[in-house]
Amino acid sequence: MGFFIRKAFKAGPLRFNLSKGGIGLSAGITGARIGLNRRGMYVYGGRHGLYYREQLTTRSKGFRSGPAHTDGINRTGNTENIFVDTGSTYPALYSGLKNYPFPDLKDNPHWSRNIFLWLLMVVVSFFAIFELYLPLIGISAAGTSILIFALLRDQNWRKKGQNLVVNVSKTFEDSPDNLKPGLVSDFIKTAPNVYKELFISDLYSVLLQIAVEQPDDAHINKFNQLESEIPVSEEFINQTKRAILSHYLDAVLEDHLLSEDEELQIRWLIHRLKLPENFAEEELRYLELASSIRNEMEKPLLSHPSTIPLVRGEICYAEFKSTRLLEERVLRRFQRNRVQYRKIGYEIQLEGTLTITDRRMVITGRGSREYRLNRIADVITDLEANVIELILTNRKNPVFLTHPASMVISSSLEKVIQNNRLS
Repeated sequence: MGFFIRKAFKAGPLRFNLSKGGIGLSAGITGARIGLNRRGMYVYGGRHGLYYREQLTTRSKGFRSGPAHTDGINRTGNTENIFVDTGSTYPALYSGLKNYPFPDLKDNPHWSRNIFLWLLMVVVSFFAIFELYLPLIGISAAGTSILIFALLRDQNWRKKGQNLVVNVSKTFEDSPDNLKPGLVSDFIKTAPNVYKELFISDLYSVLLQIAVEQPDDAHINKFNQLESEIPVSEEFINQTKRAILSHYLDAVLEDHLLSEDEELQIRWLIHRLKLPENFAEEELRYLELASSIRNEMEKPLLSHPSTIPLVRGEICYAEFKSTRLLEERVLRRFQRNRVQYRKIGYEIQLEGTLTITDRRMVITGRGSREYRLNRIADVITDLEANVIELILTNRKNPVFLTHPASMVISSSLEKVIQNNRLS
């Protein structure tokens, strides 16, 4: 039991609640619902995004889940199941999208902070005083004075650099028009190179992040004026802009969906960062992919030509090529330290075209499989593994499917099942 944040989206007349655990089927009144997921029956309630969930019953069979078993091990009783990627499933939708980090700010410790130099001065001073050797006392005193002076100078420039970043950033965020010119240029003229490289790069990164986060144009316009006063390398600029874009895109695709507002925000961010299309080519390609999937999930149910014979009155709604019917199998058993282990993975039973009608779903390839829609009790999509799990009332074991766009299949099934219940 516990609290969690829920994300939701609308697909036509339906409302889907998603998490990294999948898409589940539930029913009830607003604020209190009861449903079935891969772990059994559960009840949850709450409002405005914060919900409370408690599992009522638990199924004995484990199922692979992205965040639930990060070590790939699912424990059931005295047996531990280890899930193995057999290559039977299609890659997750955004698995090829890279996450670019912010560039490192190189902060090399000043030589005056070298502990061995200080130990050397202590030893020399102790020996000179103990032996009363005046020349050595003078040398040790001079060396110690130089170390203290260099250390204080280093601390002074670091304090100036930190104050520059904090004060300029705060003024820029609160009121960019009140930012006085010359603050940055004065530091650049007087500071040694080591401090300019550290704090000016840091300042550039912070100001750019503030500028793109603000909804108005005043901040980005002011940043464009300041950018010429902030001497950083083109490589650092490109790395920073790519990291900002990468983090924003990663945040909006966390639930593997992309709303229209989120798509507009990302495209607006690319525009504000003044990124050419070839620079953001990878990100734009994934935007197009996510947008096409969203449009497919949100479109209403419409009849579709069928490649299989239909009975009288049966309506075909969708067909998906390259669909794989999977079977969860025990690949290997072994015992270690008195614990039984099972390596479990998926194997392909059938690969072909999935046809969804108002009565059934049929997979045709080298053979065929048919499942009645009125027997489907739950549709769960594991977004990390890119696998759809179908719980059937007349079948002990679930049916597993995988497809390059598994979310579209699960959405189509949910819409057809819901439409059948309403009609």
